[in-house]
Amino acid sequence: MRTPAIAGYWYPDDPKTLEGFLDTWKSPEPPLASPPAVLLVPHAGYAYSGQLAAAAYSRLPAQAYDQAILLAPSHHAALAGQVSVEPAGEVATPLGPVLFDGALHKALRSLPGAVCLASAHAREHSLDIQLPLIRRFLPNCVLGGLLVGQQNLHTPEGRKRLAALAGDLHKLLTPRTLLIISTDFTHYGTSFGYVPFTTDIERNLRTLDDTVFQAFSSGDPWRFDAVMRQTRATVCGAAAMLLTLACLPEKAVFTRLAYTTSGKLTGMWDQSVSYLTAVVHADWQQPAKPLEVPDQPADVSCPQDGALSAAAGSELLHLARKSVRAAVMQDPEPDPDIELSPAALRELSACRGAFVTLNRHGQLRGCIGEIVPARPLYRVIIDRARSAALEDPRFYPVSPAELDDLDVEVSVLTPPRPVASTDEILLGTHGVILQKRGRAAVFLPQVATEQGWDKETMLTQLARKAGLAPDDWKNDASFMVFTAQILH
Repeated sequence: MRTPAIAGYWYPDDPKTLEGFLDTWKSPEPPLASPPAVLLVPHAGYAYSGQLAAAAYSRLPAQAYDQAILLAPSHHAALAGQVSVEPAGEVATPLGPVLFDGALHKALRSLPGAVCLASAHAREHSLDIQLPLIRRFLPNCVLGGLLVGQQNLHTPEGRKRLAALAGDLHKLLTPRTLLIISTDFTHYGTSFGYVPFTTDIERNLRTLDDTVFQAFSSGDPWRFDAVMRQTRATVCGAAAMLLTLACLPEKAVFTRLAYTTSGKLTGMWDQSVSYLTAVVHADWQQPAKPLEVPDQPADVSCPQDGALSAAAGSELLHLARKSVRAAVMQDPEPDPDIELSPAALRELSACRGAFVTLNRHGQLRGCIGEIVPARPLYRVIIDRARSAALEDPRFYPVSPAELDDLDVEVSVLTPPRPVASTDEILLGTHGVILQKRGRAAVFLPQVATEQGWDKETMLTQLARKAGLAPDDWKNDASFMVFTAQILH
């Protein structure tokens, strides 16, 4: 019998204490009317995500299941294109052992690309964190466990592997099987190497996580994969989510249950992990959708690197100015369906990062934006125009008397990408994000040119903006760059 390394650390190892927490965290809502086929739950320590997970488990009609299969990411072993089957027959929890069924283990071991790496499971929390919850809320279930490695839809070999794996896994799923996806959502902060935005972090994280979940709940593996690639969202269980989508039949109903972030729990937004619970209702007796290459790329309103048309750019500036005026005058925000032509609305519905900059008599009066391409560009401009006018902490809110003197500038960004060193930064072409020791700052491409800075001066000023010492950019800092289409 294996004992999880996280017992007593990630959750209490005293049975009464643990059971008390789980009973307290049970959802006040009644059990779901019909048994879902899939449960998606987080795998952080119980102090962070235990309440969300317990509430989700407690709503399952436990009597409907006799088998559960865990799909979890591997944090310690590279498993590209593979899955590793939990090797233990029993695993201890403070509430009693959980049984990994021998027959199910044998069936999972026969899946295409399946291996059984005991070393990958010995320290892996993503699977073990679920076991006390399963013992408490699904006591009659036997288990199977898979650590799911990275899957690749974009090569014939990768698609063939995923289709074979999903097809054979689908054959093991009965009406009394629950598939459990163990995953956290976005990991934000320099320690995770992911800082796509540096302002309004709570709201931007929610928007990004909403975008990922919407792509998942489309049921389309290609759409989900496109959003993950284009946002680079750090969702650790993305491969398990993709495998699940490849297993699902044509008709599936996705329901989100709850959402929170560690930032909201701790008040520390420089490092935050997102947690989401959801269920999927589907009939495992129906065949899985074929994993075919679509005739057209997935319509995900994805980030685009190309320039906006002149007409769309002109209408976007009009929308930005009207949004500033509405915010300052406390009028209703402009309606894009009314303000934008159909052609411009289609073009401006693509997900893009953007900044709105306000100048008055040649002096900066406000500048707020978002870098991550996570929602439609027109929505970014409406919201950030308001923020630039009223919420830039460096300035007093814009007054009605100033409106006619404001110059409005919109910078439409390409998705940020990492660079190996500052040698790759092109002054005046690249916007730059500096990250170090949990701090970050960004300059748009035009800042250095407008200020007359050389590269070293720009980087020094960027370090100061991040709250670092002037020379801190020279050692152990990381950089990302992007370009911008600037509209005046």
